[in-house]
Amino acid sequence: MGKIDTIRLETLQKKMAEAGLAALVCRLPENVVYLSEYWPVHGFSFVVYPQKGKAMLFVPEAEEELTNPDWADVTTFGWGLLKDGDLYENYRRLLTEAAEKLGLKGKKVGVEQSWEVTGPTYRAAEPVVPGKPWHDLMASVFAGSTLVDVFDFLSGARSTKTAFELEKLKIANEIAEMGINHAIAALKPGMTETQVGAMIEAKIRGDGPGYKGAVLVRAFAEVGAGPVGSTKGTLLIPSSTYKMQEGDIVMIELATVVDGYFSDLTYMAVVGQPSARQKEVYNHLLAAQQAAAAAMRPGAAAGDPDKAARKVLDDCGLGQYFVHITGHGIGRRYHEFVPFLLPGADAKLEEGMVSSVEPGVYIEGFGGLRIEDNVAVGRDGPIFLSTPRKPW
Repeated sequence: MGKIDTIRLETLQKKMAEAGLAALVCRLPENVVYLSEYWPVHGFSFVVYPQKGKAMLFVPEAEEELTNPDWADVTTFGWGLLKDGDLYENYRRLLTEAAEKLGLKGKKVGVEQSWEVTGPTYRAAEPVVPGKPWHDLMASVFAGSTLVDVFDFLSGARSTKTAFELEKLKIANEIAEMGINHAIAALKPGMTETQVGAMIEAKIRGDGPGYKGAVLVRAFAEVGAGPVGSTKGTLLIPSSTYKMQEGDIVMIELATVVDGYFSDLTYMAVVGQPSARQKEVYNHLLAAQQAAAAAMRPGAAAGDPDKAARKVLDDCGLGQYFVHITGHGIGRRYHEFVPFLLPGADAKLEEGMVSSVEPGVYIEGFGGLRIEDNVAVGRDGPIFLSTPRKPW
């Protein structure tokens, strides 16, 4: 049922041994994907991942067909129907059996405690986040063990991607670009920002599943147009009913998630033909973005791409309009915390790290522009997972 990312799993278990972790118990969707290559639908699944051996994946019966038994030993439990009994009684039974099977009494067990931002389940309309009942249950079941928070441990482990993961992220970007290119080709005066965003999402939801093996696909587009709407792109502001006019700058910000792997892109367009000034600003920004991407090299400081982008924009008189950071990690969440490409960051970039590279300029009365690609740190330099842009 598909190849296994043995490099990822073996590296993680080696890191667990070094940290003295006998097992990880994870329920957040982003970590379930990382440990089992299964993206939860409802959020009631969990993984017990041992320092040695195969992951133990526990899922509601209705979701079993979405799991891959090559990656994990899968156990199902009832949820949601009258026959299924109390969810937390099922949890207690399954966790107790897993702890006994792995001999975790007296051992150090990693758990999720510090996540305040997390990737969604497929059923994003009603995210399920483990809270006090789950943490109380963990403390009870593992009373004879030492529970430790693995936020830093997993954030670091997840920050470097294998070739397997890079290919998954590339597929997510390709599916995202299906929607963006479809919408840009259809832009015309009178369309609203919300209509363009809906067009993007519909294309991705309709044609993404089945593309290169993709199964579960979601998209979240926000569109800002005109001299005012496009400048709101400094933050993720919802699309409005503003009707686009000839000559308007259009900013498309898009999160796409494919089987638990994220793409984060920003594309620019113009309704009709860009003016000479729009071309000039866009092309300066593109040069800054390419300079930042070129600095995505092993051993470079995380602040180097940001510095490279700012120098280009400063040299052409646009530096004052660049008001946010150059990039953030991306993988199993829209925004991951490692690496951050921001002024003065001295953490070292490592081969396999993936970041957005997204300098932007926001000029009052003119409009906002941002160019965002997803770029990996390759052994010999940057690897674009999305399609590099061309000058206007």
